[in-house]
Amino acid sequence: MVDALPLRIFLASPGDLVDERAAVQACVDEYNARRSAESVVTYDVVGWERVRGTARRPQEAINELISESHFLVALFKGSWGSEPGSPWGYTSGTEEELFTGLLELGMAEQPMRDVWVAFLDHPSPAERIVGLRRQLSRDHAMMYEAIADIRELKQKLTERLEGWEALAGSKVHRHVNLLSSTGKEVLRAASLRLRGEKLVELGQPDAGREALSEAAVLGGPREHLAYARFLGHHGELTKAHAFTQRAIDHFASGASDLYSPLAAEAFAAQARILRRQGRDVDAIGRLEHALTLLGEREDVDAQEVRCRILDDLGLAHQKTGHLASARRDFEAALKPRRESRPGLEVCQSLVNLARLEVRAGNLETAAAYADEVVTTLRGTPPTTLHANAEVLVAQVRLRQGRPVEGLPHAERALSLNQQIASRHGEAISRLLLAQCCRAAGKDGDAADHARACLEMNKSMGDEVGIGRAQWILDQLAE
Repeated sequence: MVDALPLRIFLASPGDLVDERAAVQACVDEYNARRSAESVVTYDVVGWERVRGTARRPQEAINELISESHFLVALFKGSWGSEPGSPWGYTSGTEEELFTGLLELGMAEQPMRDVWVAFLDHPSPAERIVGLRRQLSRDHAMMYEAIADIRELKQKLTERLEGWEALAGSKVHRHVNLLSSTGKEVLRAASLRLRGEKLVELGQPDAGREALSEAAVLGGPREHLAYARFLGHHGELTKAHAFTQRAIDHFASGASDLYSPLAAEAFAAQARILRRQGRDVDAIGRLEHALTLLGEREDVDAQEVRCRILDDLGLAHQKTGHLASARRDFEAALKPRRESRPGLEVCQSLVNLARLEVRAGNLETAAAYADEVVTTLRGTPPTTLHANAEVLVAQVRLRQGRPVEGLPHAERALSLNQQIASRHGEAISRLLLAQCCRAAGKDGDAADHARACLEMNKSMGDEVGIGRAQWILDQLAE
C-alpha cells in the first residue's frame, strides 16, 4: 500500500552545490506536477535546512531527519565538505549523511528504500571524493552515476524518480559495505550486528555470538549493547556489564549526544544487568537517570525507549516491594502503547501487570491477562516476550492448583528460551517445569528438571537460582 503522505527524499551535499540543490528541488517539483493526474506517488525533498536550532551536535538532528526519509540523494562535485565532529570516523557532514542513509537501508524496520550518489564533473575533485567513487565503482556500481552538468542531473534524477515509484509500497533491505574516509567499518559492524541477532533468533547461538562479538569490536554503542544483551541472556553478567559500560562511556565522553534515546538505552541496559545481579536499588537509580536523558521528547523512538525503561523500573520497584510504584510505572507504559500501535509492546505491559496481580493474589485477573498475551503472540516470530508469556501462564496455572495445565506452557517456554539462546530463561523454565511436575506427582521428571536447573545456575553463578533448584531437590528427597 502506498504511503498517503509524500515520500521523503533527503538531499545530502557539501556547500559547493547550491545550484545543483536547487535543480534537484525543481526537478522533483516538475515531476510531481507532471505525474499528479496519473499517480498517487509524490516526493518531498528535505535537507539540513529543515532542522531547527538545537543544543545537540547539529548532525545528530540531521541524522534523525534521514531516519524518517524514504530515499537519499547524495551529490558530490569538487568539495568534500566540513568536519561534523563525528565519533564514527566521518570527515564531512555529507559523508555522515550518506553512511546514515546506508545504515537505514540495511534495517528492515526503517523506511529508507534506496540511496543514490551523483558525482558531478569537476576538474580536480577532493581526494576523498575520488576514493569514495572508486569504492562504489568497484563494489556498488548501480548506486552511483557520473554526471556532466545540471541538465544531465535532472535527466538522471527523473529516471530514478520513475524507478522509485515501484518501491513506494514496499522495502527490500540491503546491506552495503563501504569504508568511511578514515577506514572505520561502520556499515560492516551494523551488518554483523543484524546478522548476529537474526542467527540467535533462528536458534544458531554460536554463530550469532561470533557475529555479535566481531560487531562489538568494530562498532559503537549499538553493537556494544547488542552483544551485552546476548551475554546477559547467556548468563555472563560481568562481561555483559562491561559492554554496557563501554556504551555509557561513549556518551559520557561527549562522543555522541548524551540526551538521546540510544544513551538512555545504554543506562537501561546496564540496569537490567544490575537487576540480574540482585542490585535492584542500584538499577532503579540507573533507570531514573535514563528517563531524564529523554526529557520531554515525544517522537516515536523516544516514546518506545521511555516505555521500555518504565517496564524495567516497574519490575525493580516490584522486586523491592514498592507495588504501588510498580503499578504506576506499568500503567504509564501501557497508556501510550495502547494509543500508538497495539501489538507486541502492549503484550509486554499486560505481562507486567499480570505479574502484579499474581503477587496480589488476583489469579483470575492475572490469568485473563496472560491468556490474552499468549493468544496475541501465537504465530509471531519467537522473542523473550513469548517465553515470558508462556512462563506467566504456567505460573498462574500452578498457583491455581492446576499444574497439569501449566506443563505445556512451561515446556513451550523452555523450547522458546533454547531457541533464542537465553540460558537465564532456560533455567527459569526448568525450575517451573520441576515445580509443575512435583505438584502433579511426577517426581522423577521434577528431579530431572531441578538437577538441570541447578547445573545451569551453577554455570552462571546465580546463587538465587541455585538455592531454588536445590530446595526442590531437597523436598523431593524427603
